[in-house]
Amino acid sequence: MSAGAVISRDTRLALPAFADSSRLRLLLGTLLYLAQGFPQGIFFYAMPTWLAANGESTEVVAMAAAAASLPWSLKFIAGLMMDRYTWLAMGRRRPWLIGSQICIIASLLAVSVISPRPEQTALVIGFVFILSLLTAVQDVALDALVVDLTPENEMGRMNGFMFGGKVFGIAAGMAGTGYLLEYHGFASAMMGMLVLFLIPATAALIIRERAGEKLLPWTGGQRSPEITFVNDKLLPILWAALRNLLRPQGLVTVLVILIYSVHQRLNEMTDALFAIRQLGWNQAELGSLMGVSNVVMGLLCLTLGGWMVDRFGARRIALWSGVIALPVMGVYLIDDALWADDRLYVAWFFIKNVPLFLFYLANLVIMMRATAKEAAALSFALFAAIVPLGFMVGAALLPLLEDMGGWQAMFGASAALVFVAGLLTLLLKPETDPQQPDAGAVELEGRLA
Repeated sequence: MSAGAVISRDTRLALPAFADSSRLRLLLGTLLYLAQGFPQGIFFYAMPTWLAANGESTEVVAMAAAAASLPWSLKFIAGLMMDRYTWLAMGRRRPWLIGSQICIIASLLAVSVISPRPEQTALVIGFVFILSLLTAVQDVALDALVVDLTPENEMGRMNGFMFGGKVFGIAAGMAGTGYLLEYHGFASAMMGMLVLFLIPATAALIIRERAGEKLLPWTGGQRSPEITFVNDKLLPILWAALRNLLRPQGLVTVLVILIYSVHQRLNEMTDALFAIRQLGWNQAELGSLMGVSNVVMGLLCLTLGGWMVDRFGARRIALWSGVIALPVMGVYLIDDALWADDRLYVAWFFIKNVPLFLFYLANLVIMMRATAKEAAALSFALFAAIVPLGFMVGAALLPLLEDMGGWQAMFGASAALVFVAGLLTLLLKPETDPQQPDAGAVELEGRLA
């Protein structure tokens, strides 16, 4: 039998490729971000809580949190490697995606066998770092895949679906791991997460990037002729990403990301401090509010939010969200007598989060639109690296704002910053009529129907 016949038969039996089906792209993005959320729920929430509940010091808990965060600030290194090294017969991003998932599974299996005790802090922190590193690599691969193959008029829905999947994955990872750690021990918790992770992660094994590529190393297929952005040297890739970052549109995008990130950290930290110090809530009450909010806003982005970004454009949604957020946040600061009612605060909390989450979703689309296609993994990772920088600036500003004007200054600065970030989007190039679908995509969907 000829090689061509093998490829043809293998292609006929396969699901549509990621590049060829809008519905499949949305489904796969949701599932893979769900898989990404599971380990994030472990290392960002469940594991530090488990350490604290078992009597470990604040220093140990902080070290675990730092170990979880460090790989995410170094994603640009993974992006550079990803743009340079891959196996094109299986796709440009899929080998990295599958490889990281296999390593996550192996790590969960290994640590469940070792089953370290809370006092074995070096083992626990090492596991947190490795799992966080592998999840960050998966994140870079998936984001690059989306940038490579998602039409511009679909970016809003794609990011909305991915964000929704991630929110539910984090919630499941946090709640599931927390329950199993508390009542069934470390090994059971890791095996439980392994089973949950396997279900959505399997999607990457059964769906190609482009038609005609290898599904697995031993199956038929070959490199797609549609892969045009390939460079076998590191310096040209690095230069392409940096040049894109430093062009006028790239610099405006950086400013939007930075200012929004400073706002985000100020808003999140002030919310937590206000609930605990002003309202007298405990950690459980605050955690419940944050958890419910994330689920509600995840559903908003999964359904209405993504459609709105595609319908009206990321620039408009970011601008409108910033303009709306300013008076919505400011009205609560006019009279401190409003702060005595917990129910009023909860209502205000959810109302203000609607424009803020819509801005967050639009911001992701703005970042993807500004990414250099020829170095998508590195380029997007560089934009994403601005976020932790903004978080650090926001954390540093918080005590200064508290000294200047208390809650009004802290919340007020957050509101002003998101307003400014929205105004800055006016300097970005308009989308190519986001209301109209791409003609090529329509033709392709018609052939698949």
